[in-house]
Amino acid sequence: MQADDPARLLRDVVNDLIAPELDVANVDVSGKRVLLRVDFNVPVDEATGAVTDASRITAVLPTIRLLASRGARLILASHFGRPEPKKQSRAQMEAAFSLAPLFVGLAGDCIGPEAEAAVAALQPGQVLLLQNTRFHAGDGANDSGFSGALAALCDVFVQDAFGVVHRDQGSVTGITAHVSECYPGPLVRRELTELAHRLFEPVRPLGVVLGGAKVADKIGVVAALVEMADVVAVGGRMAFTLLAARGVSVGSTQIEPDWLEPCRAMMARAGQRGTQLLLPGDVLWSSSLAAPVDTGVQVLTLDCCTEESPCIPAGRYGVDIGPETSAAFGAALQRCKTIFWNGPMGKFEVPEFAQGTVAVAQAMNEASRNHGAITIIGGGDSVAAVTAAGLDGAITHISTGGGASLELIEGKGMPGLRALLRGRTVSASAPAPAPAPAPAPTPVPVPQQTAAAAPACCAAKKCCT
Repeated sequence: MQADDPARLLRDVVNDLIAPELDVANVDVSGKRVLLRVDFNVPVDEATGAVTDASRITAVLPTIRLLASRGARLILASHFGRPEPKKQSRAQMEAAFSLAPLFVGLAGDCIGPEAEAAVAALQPGQVLLLQNTRFHAGDGANDSGFSGALAALCDVFVQDAFGVVHRDQGSVTGITAHVSECYPGPLVRRELTELAHRLFEPVRPLGVVLGGAKVADKIGVVAALVEMADVVAVGGRMAFTLLAARGVSVGSTQIEPDWLEPCRAMMARAGQRGTQLLLPGDVLWSSSLAAPVDTGVQVLTLDCCTEESPCIPAGRYGVDIGPETSAAFGAALQRCKTIFWNGPMGKFEVPEFAQGTVAVAQAMNEASRNHGAITIIGGGDSVAAVTAAGLDGAITHISTGGGASLELIEGKGMPGLRALLRGRTVSASAPAPAPAPAPAPTPVPVPQQTAAAAPACCAAKKCCT
């Protein structure tokens, strides 16, 4: 069997990639042209162009220093933003999406004569950054002509952009078909060790917090985590679709009707397995999504929130989990030994709507400091939230990949990882056994949420108005 076979279990692929023989630190790169795929797709201030979060850049600096110190002629390749080469001119793309502000020593292009000349001039220990790979449509389309031209610049390919390994693109997967020596970089290996090993075989109880906007983007990982975790707490806008699937009317707050049945099936599975699935029992609402206008906290219950009298009246929107939900989520997390978090609990970029997200960050910080819990932030907006709150110091691992970390947990895809094993074989005579099913969930006492006390809520006219 080919080692990059899509049918192989992802945990087997991970084990191959973190084996000592694929550690680029043990490879002689002196004088060789080494193309290092990095993730410099960092957020910038629209007005000034200044980088607002350089964590992805600083995370890969040790790899850059390692390879340069070993005498590599080092070539960095990255995408940045979302240029549209089929719609925008080269001048338009360079004005908005050039990598020039990020690095001194930028090549004029990532393939072709300009790039070839810049690479040819490199001396051992020197570093060159290629221009944005997405300036060419062939990158996103995984065109063999593009990936072949990129591969022609190097002798060795090192993948250290964990945030893109779930993509099937020219500078991620296609290039490996043209380069004989391919390795995962130290950052990718660390991500695999911290994420995969700690979550595939966690210290229990395992608690998971998921947020964000769309159920469609995360239903697969939620279903996978229901099979793995002891507690799954869901916030953000996606929680409203799950609440609607339970029959709670959420008014004008946007839900995804096409995903109600998959949500019901997932929640039924959680009940069968005994996984504690926590949804918001109260919510902060606002008449505006952009700023706090006419805000309030509303209890959400099955008996009280009906289509005739929704808990969130027309013209108002759920923008954050409420204080009782924050307390319930936090109490559950304090009893967990491993905690994974991906996605904000509300529209956290508005400071007044960030309290639920900050509460989760504080709960993870306390679990690490006070109880020795293993805490993992799964990239994306959760990283920004924890950093902004100044609570990143005690977190065990902060991932550089949002979508990649979720797909890794889901156990599917990850073509950028599999491609690094292209051309290698594994024994077909003794296939690896399927992983043992996760043990029954470890009971985690959770305080009763207000949502469980529907009759009292209605009697108090908190939501039946």
